[in-house]
Amino acid sequence: MITFYKRTVKDSNIRVLENFENGCWINVTDPAEEEINYLSRVFNLDKQNLLSGLDENEVPRVEFAQNNVYIILKTLIPGERKMLQSFLIVISDKFILTLSREQPEFISRILRGTVNFITTQKLKSLLTLFSLINKEFEKATLDIVRSVNSKREALTKLNERDINILLEHEAVLNSFVSSYYYTNLIYERILKNVKFFEEDKEIINDLMIEAHQGFDLCKSSLKTISNIRNHYVILLSNKLNNIITLLTVLTVFISVPAAVSGIYGMNVALPFESNPLIFYYIILFIWAVWMGFFLFFKRKRII
Repeated sequence: MITFYKRTVKDSNIRVLENFENGCWINVTDPAEEEINYLSRVFNLDKQNLLSGLDENEVPRVEFAQNNVYIILKTLIPGERKMLQSFLIVISDKFILTLSREQPEFISRILRGTVNFITTQKLKSLLTLFSLINKEFEKATLDIVRSVNSKREALTKLNERDINILLEHEAVLNSFVSSYYYTNLIYERILKNVKFFEEDKEIINDLMIEAHQGFDLCKSSLKTISNIRNHYVILLSNKLNNIITLLTVLTVFISVPAAVSGIYGMNVALPFESNPLIFYYIILFIWAVWMGFFLFFKRKRII
């Protein structure tokens, strides 16, 4: 779907346009092939770059071609699961274009009017989009970090479900690390190739610092998850060893009376079989053997 929006410094709200106008914002969501061809033909945009904005495996990058700037970033897909999608921003002399499979939450905020977005000021609009994407990643990263820290504080109470959650967090954080890394490279390249006002350069520098902090935070959380996972493996190994030890001890203790009763249960002549106290002698013998094994295990610190 292709929608045209426009807002000037004189407008209080963003307006929906029926047709294209200079200085407008073209918002494209889940376009069909005909719409991709239309954008490429009418606005002289590179079709391959437009398709790259829909490829979830595309690496974030910036490309300068035919007086247009193509910026491919990663954004969060709306929903509880923190999955990433490619997000294309095109800066042209006459318009700014955004394209994605699913409309990100920050685009919805712009349309609701909660974000100051002047479409006629393309570079300002670009910085606004960068800032919104940064904030989105920052919030998602902090949510994961809080969850990881809560699991770290309850190591001895972790269960399989908690470990599965941590593994999901680990996969998300790995994708965030890659996104933060490439996003910083994009900021650096744009800063070198696009002429900004000094105050705008300061904004980009602040965004680079935020992205770098997010990168470091993700790396730290990944290390924490790795430590938690290793600790959990050690706990499981110790529990398994304790269970095996207990079963071994029980087997030894059970095998003694089983062996003695098996021998004295045979239908042959046995020593002391006519002695009326033989039953008590056998019990005493079993008890003595048990005590011998008990003292041996205790000395070896098996129990």
